[in-house]
Amino acid sequence: MPLLGNDTDGAISRKRLETWAAKEEKTTVVAASNEDTTQVAATLAGAKKVVYTMTPSTTRLLTTPTGAQLGSAFGDEVVGTSFEFSVVNLAASSHAITLTAGASGVTLVGSASIAHASSASFVGVFTAVNTVSIYRV
Repeated sequence: MPLLGNDTDGAISRKRLETWAAKEEKTTVVAASNEDTTQVAATLAGAKKVVYTMTPSTTRLLTTPTGAQLGSAFGDEVVGTSFEFSVVNLAASSHAITLTAGASGVTLVGSASIAHASSASFVGVFTAVNTVSIYRV
């Protein structure tokens, strides 16, 4: 969340600073079920970093929200604003998790496969109001 004024006079309010600081200090852990899962845009928007854990019994998909859903959840975000998330694959053997892009407005850059017993980190960057590129880092 950038520190942009969102009051009608364009001023940065104390509440806006408090909200920003609270988000910057927050990490959310989501224990995904053993099934194909779609990320929730509000979860990604609500913390500095989100960690998804999953123990797949077969290959599973983790799908991002659409660009429009992300744009709506992040509110007054602008080009260049970013968010972070990681995926931890707890499977002991052979079952990968594959990150897939939401229906529209999301582009994945880099490998989207998270092998068993490993993890991957990603950074999403707004390239337009409802358009996000997600980079594996």
